[in-house]
Amino acid sequence: MKISSWLSTVIIFIAAILVLFPVIFIFSNSFMDELEFLERYSIDESDSGAFLKLSLIPDNFTLQRYIRLFTQSPIYLRLFWNSVILVVPILLGQCLISPLSAYAFEFMLWKYKEILYYVFVVVMLLPLQILLVPHFIVADWLGINGTYWAIILPGIFNPFGVFILRQQLRGFPKECIDAGKMDGANEWVGFRSIVLPNMKPAIAALCILTFVEYWNIVDQAIIFTKSYFQQPLSVYLSRIVETDPGMFFAVSSFYMVPAILIFAYGHEHLAQGITLSGVRN
Repeated sequence: MKISSWLSTVIIFIAAILVLFPVIFIFSNSFMDELEFLERYSIDESDSGAFLKLSLIPDNFTLQRYIRLFTQSPIYLRLFWNSVILVVPILLGQCLISPLSAYAFEFMLWKYKEILYYVFVVVMLLPLQILLVPHFIVADWLGINGTYWAIILPGIFNPFGVFILRQQLRGFPKECIDAGKMDGANEWVGFRSIVLPNMKPAIAALCILTFVEYWNIVDQAIIFTKSYFQQPLSVYLSRIVETDPGMFFAVSSFYMVPAILIFAYGHEHLAQGITLSGVRN
């Protein structure tokens, strides 16, 4: 093995350990019992030399945190399902709206389409904090402030989906669509039978990226929901440290499971979709 290849392998291995260590640490500490948790993570403020006794492997392995999570503390499951209620409609809406919009921008001829597309790109590049004010004003005008629709509708029409799918369609041969039209296929049949099957990797990548973004939503949930019973679990995680710190590791581990499963199942689609769309980090 060449020195350069060996060095690259070592660097990648170290980077992987650094990235995975927080996940492993949280998951392993979720099996720590109450007494050990208080001993390791409670600091006596009167002692200026006090420090946290971090531990990767618990001394006493127990499932009491998970038993409490699933049977004795329904608030966590309720907030988890709040997250699901927010994310699923956004994913379905993105899968419906974005492919159709990308196709219209790339292959259909209509006035000012490029101007509108560049407006989409500019909006996509704006920081979230800038967009929250107009979102709040429009939501108030529509009468949906304090409801999930104030979060779901902007998520469905997020321009990122249109951008990433149109990037892939730029390399799609228009001759295939023209051949379909010569055989009698109309616009809808051409999109459904010719273009859409070739967009599946990019759509899968879009679903994964959209899921990660809205599964970890914080700012919009704080602004557009009235009470913490409406908020997703991503917002409540920060409060667990203050109200019930012993449950933090178990709830965080439980909350990571859907994201890990989706990435494990679709990581190949994610890499292929991003490559085909020409998007680079």
